[in-house]
Amino acid sequence: MFESQNGMLRNVLTRAVPGLAAQYARRVLDTVLQRAELRPADVSAWIMHAGGRDVLIALEREFKLNSACFRYSADMLREYGNLSSAFVYFVLEAALADDAPGGWWWLSSFGAGFSCHGALLKVGM
Repeated sequence: MFESQNGMLRNVLTRAVPGLAAQYARRVLDTVLQRAELRPADVSAWIMHAGGRDVLIALEREFKLNSACFRYSADMLREYGNLSSAFVYFVLEAALADDAPGGWWWLSSFGAGFSCHGALLKVGM
């Protein structure tokens, strides 16, 4: 369910959704990294669809990363609110504008029907 709050779109989720979203996002990441023979430590920038504050917190826990790793997602969430699956492109733009370190970037988004997608990006290498 979505609601408008202070001019921003807010996604209202049941309590189980953030944890489930993080688990599935981790599965997608692990599958792709395994195929590429990489590890999470090889990822230099995290371009994540936050899905909301609670989802972002669950992603940090599931991925065992600190909040600084998801700063672009948190910044865009604060600035624009949840923009649905297109949100990830705003995060990507923020990382590019900030000259995030090159290397392997992980881009992941949630979509319709509670789907999760991910892509390994090779940036500046």
